[in-house]
Amino acid sequence: MDDGVTFEASLYRKFNNRGLSIRIVYGQMEIYASPFVSLPAIDAFVKKAYKKMPNRIVNRPYYKENLYIYMLGKKKYITYDPNYKDNENYFYLPRNVKDPIKRYKTLFLEFLKPRVVAIGKRMGFDLSSFTIRTGLFISYYGCCFPTKQQIKFDYRLFAYKPEILDSVIIHEIAHLYEIHHNERFYRIVYMYCPNYDKLNSKIDEGRFEGDIDDYVF
Repeated sequence: MDDGVTFEASLYRKFNNRGLSIRIVYGQMEIYASPFVSLPAIDAFVKKAYKKMPNRIVNRPYYKENLYIYMLGKKKYITYDPNYKDNENYFYLPRNVKDPIKRYKTLFLEFLKPRVVAIGKRMGFDLSSFTIRTGLFISYYGCCFPTKQQIKFDYRLFAYKPEILDSVIIHEIAHLYEIHHNERFYRIVYMYCPNYDKLNSKIDEGRFEGDIDDYVF
């Protein structure tokens, strides 16, 4: 940037892209550009877009290899030292763990499954027999398959405070009442999560703790 600030952004070039577009996903910037758009043009576009997003976090990844990972709204430093195994400030990795994200997914499912069942019960459903899965999704936070009795969630949601994650869980369970995103669907969502819009808006912005005023890029 002109003031010397630097940040990383993912650049995707595809022939079906026309021109340039940007989106903020889980606190990081993604750029979609035609193969024919020059790098100087992309650079100018990014700078212009950044200036239009003074309240968006565009360089706050949930995970930095060998450094830290966010979990339930708290930044945890990665450690292999068993002495810090139960320390809430650290994300402990046993020496035999080759993939930190695989362990992250496992811990997420351990937290997620009983939470989905509990929220489902509050919303009038017994979800104890449902299959709850996680993965890396491009265009959605979660997905509900009522006929298959299956609900999937993006594991990066584990980075956020529980109430932010809950807003997504409520959204997916609401699909058991109404499959379409229509007025009835959102009436159900707002009934169980009145501040749904506020919570949901923090996900792409990477506001893992859920706060707004404390963030400075």
